[in-house]
Amino acid sequence: MHSGTGVRFGKAMLAAGVLLWGAASGGAFADGGAVDASVADSQAFLDENQYTLNGIQRYEYIFGEDFCSIGGLDTTRDLTAQLNLEPGDRVLDVGSGMGGSAFYMAREYGAIVEGVDLSRNMVTSARNKAEQRNLSVSFNILDVTDADFPANSFDVIYSRDVIMHIEDKAALYKKLFKWLKPGGQLLVSDYCTGDGSWTDEFRDYVAARHYHLLTVEDYETMLQNVGFTQVRAENRTDIFEQSLTKELARIQDNKGEFLSLFTSKDYEDLTQGWQIKLERNRNGLQHWGVFHAIKP
Repeated sequence: MHSGTGVRFGKAMLAAGVLLWGAASGGAFADGGAVDASVADSQAFLDENQYTLNGIQRYEYIFGEDFCSIGGLDTTRDLTAQLNLEPGDRVLDVGSGMGGSAFYMAREYGAIVEGVDLSRNMVTSARNKAEQRNLSVSFNILDVTDADFPANSFDVIYSRDVIMHIEDKAALYKKLFKWLKPGGQLLVSDYCTGDGSWTDEFRDYVAARHYHLLTVEDYETMLQNVGFTQVRAENRTDIFEQSLTKELARIQDNKGEFLSLFTSKDYEDLTQGWQIKLERNRNGLQHWGVFHAIKP
């Protein structure tokens, strides 16, 4: 069971952190640059819809402390094991959220992790958490589609359930390819879709979340066309479904604790949302892909 005390502490820290960040920066990026209007619109969409303060707190309750992606620590542990990270490896975490994966890779492997995320709320939360830990991690508010790191900068580029927000995925992956060192690894999990026709409900869901979904097979082809080699594309919807089932049970089995932290509407929204996700998975509409590839 998720610790209610931990969630309460996180809520207080998050609220304080956002106020401090906003007052200090006036809404600018961490490096002091002005926010482009289109970027600001995207940032506002995330922070005012899916990743509101309340939304982030609910995700952390479901996925576990520090996490906002499917399976939380368990999935992160399983995925990162295949990277064979070594101390000092430089990792770019694209869409780093509250920092869960970054903290794990730095703590368990001694990696140096740079997390980037467009959501101001997410980055503020991650920074507050990082201040309490002596780890080689940093977090910056950044639109990765506009970023330009030096070529051959990273040993690993990692992303969890984020790139479904990006329409021109090929353009982004060309950048990620450039930023990886020769022999560097790409490890991504992402929302995908099946080959069949979409229902109106699924189409509305995708549009409301600003998702842009590919099949696992088309995703694999895209990575190969960008130049990656040894591309391994896995449809792990089975793991996705198992995690959703566990997370739904966590909410339902701890309803009293959940309602002491959140509202009855939050409870209904989440339980119904998870049930609908399970239905989409079982109907073949929503898939979960895991992709590992090498820059030659």
